[in-house]
Amino acid sequence: MASIFISYRRDDSQGFAGRLDDDLSERFGDAQVFRDREIPAGSDFARHLEDRLNAAEVVLVVIGRGWIDQRDAEGRLRLDSPDDWVRMEIERALARDVPIVPVLVGGATMPWPDQLPDSLAPLAGRQAFSVSDQRWSEDIDALAMQLSRVSPELTRQLKSRSGNGERDLFDVLRERVNDAARTAANGEHGGNGGFARWAAGRLGKLFGATVSLAVIYILVRALGGNEVNRMLDRVIAITVEQIKVLF
Repeated sequence: MASIFISYRRDDSQGFAGRLDDDLSERFGDAQVFRDREIPAGSDFARHLEDRLNAAEVVLVVIGRGWIDQRDAEGRLRLDSPDDWVRMEIERALARDVPIVPVLVGGATMPWPDQLPDSLAPLAGRQAFSVSDQRWSEDIDALAMQLSRVSPELTRQLKSRSGNGERDLFDVLRERVNDAARTAANGEHGGNGGFARWAAGRLGKLFGATVSLAVIYILVRALGGNEVNRMLDRVIAITVEQIKVLF
């Protein structure tokens, strides 16, 4: 069963939800992300949706600008109807006490508790995550990093798709820092003077590597196509998030 359940309104944010589904599936795998378009033909819609929701470890509620104002054919607010699917999805998630992340798209803002039915009022107190068109890739990478902390399976899936298997950048940096600390503590470089020379040499190599990476970065930005630049944006976003966790 999928670990991430995406709740949304078609008339409000179908495009955003589809894009979010595709990008999170790319990072975690199709099997870890569920959206209602994946219900097989002929299946009991309500039962299938309920099973997926019960198995989810995190629920994303996609909120666009018109999310709270959506009305039915009679002009009534959909959220006021006990039979509204979005309302029922959120109520069940709240009852299960699983992590719920309101994902704000299209410049939307979080609704106030008094704008929601009583059963949904706790949603207003959940920390939201904003995703912008201008920084979509970076925002999705940051969201993926946060979601990966929800369960070991999501962490494993994200690491395995990062290009380094189970050893992602965080693991490599942590090992380097630990190695340096052990080396300094054990005096493996001939006392204070030896350690100073060793540290200066390492810093010189780091500076040279940084300059080389900067040149490569500029060339890729200038000569790479849209796909290459999107991949570079993702690498940078993931790197920044992991360095933040490290320090």
